[in-house]
Amino acid sequence: MAPVTLGGYAAKRCARVTHNRFAPGTPPPAPAPPELVALREAGIAFEAGIFDELRSAYGDPEQLLILDPAAGMRERQRRTVEAMDAGVAVLAGGWLPNIGGRSGQPDVLIRVGAGYLPVDIKGHRTQAVSKRGQTEVSALSAPDQVLARPGYSNHGPSWRDDAMQLAHYTRMLHELGFHPGTHRGGIIGTSDLTEIIGEEHGITWYDLDTETITTYSDGDPSHRTKRTILEYYDHEFAFRLEVAQAAASGRELVRPYRIDACNTCDWFDYCMTTVRADDASFAIEAGHLNVREWQYLYQQCGDGAELSVAQLAEVDADTHVEAFRIQSVGTQKPQDRLAKAISRARMTAAGVDFEQRGPDRPMVPCADIEVDFDIEWDGDRRVYQWGLRIRDGQDDTTARYDPVVSFDPLDDVGEAALASEFSSRIRGLRGRAEREGKTLQVFHWHHPETSFTAKFADVVEALDGLTYDLRKWFDATYFARTGSSIKLVAGYFDFHWEVDEPGGLASQTVIESARGQGPDAETARQWCLRYNECDVAAQAAIRDGLRLKQ
Repeated sequence: MAPVTLGGYAAKRCARVTHNRFAPGTPPPAPAPPELVALREAGIAFEAGIFDELRSAYGDPEQLLILDPAAGMRERQRRTVEAMDAGVAVLAGGWLPNIGGRSGQPDVLIRVGAGYLPVDIKGHRTQAVSKRGQTEVSALSAPDQVLARPGYSNHGPSWRDDAMQLAHYTRMLHELGFHPGTHRGGIIGTSDLTEIIGEEHGITWYDLDTETITTYSDGDPSHRTKRTILEYYDHEFAFRLEVAQAAASGRELVRPYRIDACNTCDWFDYCMTTVRADDASFAIEAGHLNVREWQYLYQQCGDGAELSVAQLAEVDADTHVEAFRIQSVGTQKPQDRLAKAISRARMTAAGVDFEQRGPDRPMVPCADIEVDFDIEWDGDRRVYQWGLRIRDGQDDTTARYDPVVSFDPLDDVGEAALASEFSSRIRGLRGRAEREGKTLQVFHWHHPETSFTAKFADVVEALDGLTYDLRKWFDATYFARTGSSIKLVAGYFDFHWEVDEPGGLASQTVIESARGQGPDAETARQWCLRYNECDVAAQAAIRDGLRLKQ
């Protein structure tokens, strides 16, 4: 059997992914959906842009080496070692030689003393506002000059995964003899660091010996203990190496459970074929539990290996709540998590999509003039489409779709002009409502329509007192079996989007095509308009559907 090697993602991903990669006879993963492909391509483009910034920052070719990504593995590994032996200050696009069951391609290696620290490039934020926090950052042109940024934390939305990957490269550099001894690593992300380093993009640093993660512990009375990133990584990597070796020899150490990570995993479809049709974890489509929580329920409420959705539906939450809490590490309100999972199992078994929370019949929000509102933004986070669907009362035959939209590339001035036109439309509707003595309501699904547009003062003023968050109302009024995204809830009432692959990420890809020329561009423009029109029509369909069910 060939030696097993794991890359920088294995320790932070579901262990079943590792099993699938090495188990003989496992089919290849399914193609990623277009929105995930677009997200990954955006990450690749961001990395290429950072490499260009590094080229601009280092005029001396002896200080910076960027390896050709098209070169083969062995050539890049040879040149990586050669460059580190020569003491190149910054090495980008390197590929470390396999060692200790590990393979790895750190985006950037920065010389510190007699060794190198790993730095990775990620197309997401690395910084979060924290009144008492302080982060350490460096400019790309001066990575050895560390500056403090008070009022911020380095705990961006993906910091744990980022730190785990840095730990992987750190262990490789240790074993290869190229580590300086200081357990640090950096991430170049999308957070704007101009106020500190004078450049938008820079390095956010992580101390892998002081950053900690709370984990389960049998030996501690609280069943919790804090482990450093390196300690946590070492444990998780060792387990996945064992999983991979077992899978390669035809054994199975881990079974699949449906967890949050399944939503973006290329192996989801395959994993679903390996369990029973009535498997409890795969039957629950929202509010996914984590692996340790599922393991507890399968052992205590099933036969250890299997738990059906019908069995989960019959579980008494009060009987298990304390033991479940002990297993529910790193979560909030484990009692609620358990209760909701059981409720969703019961609703799934009964074929119920949503249930009313309170005893009194809810009043579905309405107005004399109803406006359904939804925005779309591009990859630069500029709003290019302000979707408006206007109708008289609840008479959908009067509805008209009247968007404010531009298919030209936008700058600050162009985006503000669209916002101004939208504000003018809303003020016009206000005037009509006042003249006719009618009520006016602007419905939207969730917060982006207000939070994302708060940067436009005239929009805030125009919408003041008019907006109504339908999702917030729906979540307070009903409990949904499958979650409360607009596409899921509208589906309860047989509403369907009239475009292929509808989704916000997909729209960010299509708008770039819409800004081109020719037949394909026109097709893309029609997709953008039709997609947004369906978004706003869905809100009205949900309100109307709820009234019919009363």
